[in-house]
Amino acid sequence: MNKRSTEFTKSVEGVFDVRQDRSQKSLDAFIESGIALLNQMRFDELKVSDLVRHSGRSVGSFYKRFEDKEAFFRALQMSAVARDRRIIEYRLGRERLSSLSPPEVLDELVDTLADIFSSEVRGVLKESLLRILDPEDGWALMRKSGQDIQQGIVDRLKDAYPDRSSSETERKLRFCYQVVVGVLQNDLVNDYHAFSTTDQSVRSALKAVIADHMKSTSSY
Repeated sequence: MNKRSTEFTKSVEGVFDVRQDRSQKSLDAFIESGIALLNQMRFDELKVSDLVRHSGRSVGSFYKRFEDKEAFFRALQMSAVARDRRIIEYRLGRERLSSLSPPEVLDELVDTLADIFSSEVRGVLKESLLRILDPEDGWALMRKSGQDIQQGIVDRLKDAYPDRSSSETERKLRFCYQVVVGVLQNDLVNDYHAFSTTDQSVRSALKAVIADHMKSTSSY
């Protein structure tokens, strides 16, 4: 993660700049440990001692790189966003979408988002979502990334359905995106649904729902 963490940590409040390779490796180790441990526990339960034990570093090493735990969490969020942005650019970028048919674009939207929500950074996403009502709005970074995805889908498909106007198509596409993200967010914080990202069920159901919606004569 060397180059990635070098890029994003420079803009994170409370994360100290690292210059030496050894310092960079320690920062990377803490980030990797935080990502792994948040798949096992809530952030409030996560102790610096847990990070130290998991990463093989020291408490002093942690505080040389992060002002406090909240700064560390901001670094985790930026790491997750940077990782997901690369996936999004590759799978949902303009060039990629232009090579797919409208149904394929919608299927790829579901698959890409489901992959992100069930990836190694799932715990970071979950913690961020649970902080959505905090003053700092823990979901803000993810929301901005989602808005970019949504706009890319709209730009690609708004004129792809000749039987309806661009404005109607755009409205339906934005609703489809909201449905997909809403279901995946619910899955993120609730492990007791019949349809889940732990298997293919939620993907298949979401693909069917949005395909049917785009075929419907409803203007919504």
